[in-house]
Amino acid sequence: MNTASWLFDYMTFARKFEDDLCDEQKRNGCFRQIAPMGGVDFYMTAMDGSPRWSDAGVLIPYRLYKKYGDKRILKKYYGNMRRYAMYKIRSIGKWYPTALPTGVGIKNIGKIVNYGQSYGEWAEPTDVRAFAINDFVSPHPEETTAYVVYLLEHMEKIARILDNSEDEKLYKKYADKVRDGYRALVKSKKFSLDTDRQAKLVRPLYMNLLDGKQKEYAQKRLIRALENYGWRLGTGFLSTPLILDVLADIDIEYAYRLLENVQMPGWLFMTKMGSTTIWESWEGTEAQGGIASLNHYSKGAVCEWLFRGMCGINIDGENHFIIKPLPGGHFTFANAIYKSIFGEVKSGWKKENGKIVFEISIPSNCTANVILPNGESKNVTAGQYSFEV
Repeated sequence: MNTASWLFDYMTFARKFEDDLCDEQKRNGCFRQIAPMGGVDFYMTAMDGSPRWSDAGVLIPYRLYKKYGDKRILKKYYGNMRRYAMYKIRSIGKWYPTALPTGVGIKNIGKIVNYGQSYGEWAEPTDVRAFAINDFVSPHPEETTAYVVYLLEHMEKIARILDNSEDEKLYKKYADKVRDGYRALVKSKKFSLDTDRQAKLVRPLYMNLLDGKQKEYAQKRLIRALENYGWRLGTGFLSTPLILDVLADIDIEYAYRLLENVQMPGWLFMTKMGSTTIWESWEGTEAQGGIASLNHYSKGAVCEWLFRGMCGINIDGENHFIIKPLPGGHFTFANAIYKSIFGEVKSGWKKENGKIVFEISIPSNCTANVILPNGESKNVTAGQYSFEV
């Protein structure tokens, strides 16, 4: 949704899809992981409620609100979103027949989510984590616990926007509880942060799930994991859209080093191989005997970062933007145009003569806060601007 809405007027399609999710919602509040239900293998029904897939029922309305500023989208679907949130709350500490031991101990077992079949990270490179049948039949406690916190934090924000203080407190209570469980989970040997699986480090860093010492360690361990993997992408569906933000917070050059990788696995490896679409698996035609989808949305979600990070266009409420471009790497220039509901906004930069020149255009009746890489901040009104660093 965050990528598509930079490229298209996405509201009509997104509302149609949200309607499909709500039409298919189960009595217990669970959103299905595919809607409308069609072309689904028999075993996939058990995956309903899969974190990040089914979470679309909450994340899409919230992100539509953030992008288009229309509170009615939250009001319309709040009942459905609340039912799903309560379904997830009931899963905290709940037993599931195929759940595997986590090692968190009796004290913390009631603070994590080890319930329900799910996809987990899905489609990491084969040499990082090859598919196993357990990936379908067993819960994924690390991913699921993380996304319950992430989901409830979004529900907390939505309740605040809608002036529902009682629900806001409820969601915060359980989000805090499960965050404590997540911190205990990553202290266990099985889910340790001492890992080369990039997804296991990107996710908690992006979602602010760790305490201070854990965060510092995870940042350093992520860089070491990337070094060990030759600065290639080792993430799957869930963490690939998040990794550049995490790296940019550490050092922008880390983000560009990964973005510019042309080896497999990597975004530019696809174009290097002549691809005109985005693949489901990093291996493309070599994946699973060539049967994986060669036209898939997921890993293309990196385009969100190109607009919001590289070129720095960020919507910050009605008729206001934050323009915070992040130049770096071997790129000599970058430009983005976004046809927002407030008008057309442009942001670009180019390197020349040892300087970086920023060209920015703000539409009529709008204001913006322009933040340059040297920390300089400027408040501007509608018009065209040029800055040098």
